Amino acid sequence: MNRNRLLFVGLDAADADLIDRWCREGALPNISRMRAQGTSFRMRTTAEMFHVSAWPSIFTGTAPDQHGLYHAYVTRPGHQGLLRPRPDHSPFPFFWRAISDSGRRSVVMDAFLTCPLHDFNGTQIVDWGTWSWFWEPTMVPGSVKREIARKFGPYPSPDHSKVGITPVTDIAGFRARLLSAVARKTRILEWLIDREDWDLFLVVFSESHPAGHYFWHLHDPSYLTHPEAGAGALAHALRDVYVALDDALGALLESVGSATTVFLVSGDGMGPNYSGSHLLPAMLVRMGALSMPAADVGETPGAAGKAGRRDLLRTVRDMIPQPIRIAISQRFLSRQTQEQLALRWKTAGIAWPATRAFVIENANEGYFRVNLKGREPQGSVAPGQEYETVCDEIYQAVRSMVNPLNGKPCARAVYKTDDICNGPFRSHLPDVVMAWDPGARVTTELLTEKYGVVRAREPSCGVTPFYSGNHWPNAFAVALGPDVPRGVTLEPQDVLDLAPTILDRFGIQPPAHMKGRILNELRTGAARPLTD
Repeated sequence: MNRNRLLFVGLDAADADLIDRWCREGALPNISRMRAQGTSFRMRTTAEMFHVSAWPSIFTGTAPDQHGLYHAYVTRPGHQGLLRPRPDHSPFPFFWRAISDSGRRSVVMDAFLTCPLHDFNGTQIVDWGTWSWFWEPTMVPGSVKREIARKFGPYPSPDHSKVGITPVTDIAGFRARLLSAVARKTRILEWLIDREDWDLFLVVFSESHPAGHYFWHLHDPSYLTHPEAGAGALAHALRDVYVALDDALGALLESVGSATTVFLVSGDGMGPNYSGSHLLPAMLVRMGALSMPAADVGETPGAAGKAGRRDLLRTVRDMIPQPIRIAISQRFLSRQTQEQLALRWKTAGIAWPATRAFVIENANEGYFRVNLKGREPQGSVAPGQEYETVCDEIYQAVRSMVNPLNGKPCARAVYKTDDICNGPFRSHLPDVVMAWDPGARVTTELLTEKYGVVRAREPSCGVTPFYSGNHWPNAFAVALGPDVPRGVTLEPQDVLDLAPTILDRFGIQPPAHMKGRILNELRTGAARPLTD
């Protein structure tokens, strides 16, 4: 068949360094085969500063300040506090929109942080087996939904909202559910590949994402919560998930045949969780920028500065033990209501009129948002010089942060957002962004030159969402196909290059809003390899 087909397989937060290691050890034969018979490369990724933005950036070919989808909690002008991102609010379409508009058919399953498209030529499965839901689970057409439910049943592993609210105690059971999830999704994909008429087939496997978060301490003997007696039978839990994903890839390669071009992609990776983001509200309190009770910022009682008034609802809520709150919430409240209440509690203790800046809650990077007049409804900081002064105070404080236990700088990078972003969604982003350096091994303390030491009772892995592994920008891609150069390793490319390259594969001119370039190196005769 002379049809131009492309299979895109995403591995959510699958780490390039881990894959390199396990390929060398022979544990991932199908990824190794793709590398040997195709072209591979690392990627510069938007996840370097906005880790949740990687997939939306890949799917739209645009940066976070263009598409606005950068984290599980976001802000927007005209709203005080935090919101969940809405993929349907992004002004730039996912690249399969252009493929559909060209008359070609697509199957898209579990593309992270996306939503169904109207008048779409093909099949869409949204949030069936993604790690975090940003839409209600949807399958279009309805016949596919009915057949998947009848033939395969539901996704067997819980999503982030069920896992990240309490520590995972049944690691063996969670590992088993993730392996079962990979196997079940693979069976669905094989069925869809055979059943559907398609030109583009796109799927993202999510299982490497929670495995990296919750199995890292078992994989890494140097991590602070690695079991003293060793991890025993669970020592390879993380690798087991990668091996299952490699098996799934092998099944898909066999299903689509050698005439199909295949892209294997991860826009982000994983490493040890030494984020100190849970300490940042206390730092802002010390700076006099955030007015919030000490208990709400996690500091030892008496360590915080000026505190805001705790509201009555929050006081009543905290009188109810957390396990009971969780049980009641999950049993009696809709998912939408649970999300709304969770967002309400995250900023409930803030006294906005006395607050100049706050933290956008994040278990990875540090996101600081100025409480700006005219942008935030209860803004307290005037635009112009006062805004610049607040940003600079935060920027300098973050740059000076060190771990007092070893003297190492906490930040790998710090940016004032205005210096790096000017797209249409700039006003939705934090105003100062920092990336933690895992080498600093921040746990419960950080020290700033001007504001002293702030402390928390627990390290990041000991507070919600209880990650021992966290995001690290080890992104990669591998391409395989009839006209893809064999056994080639390219210099690092950019995640924004993928969408225009895929559209070009279908003879579609990439739209002007896509800032990446077409990777002509992925066609025979055009590559300039570093190694062969």
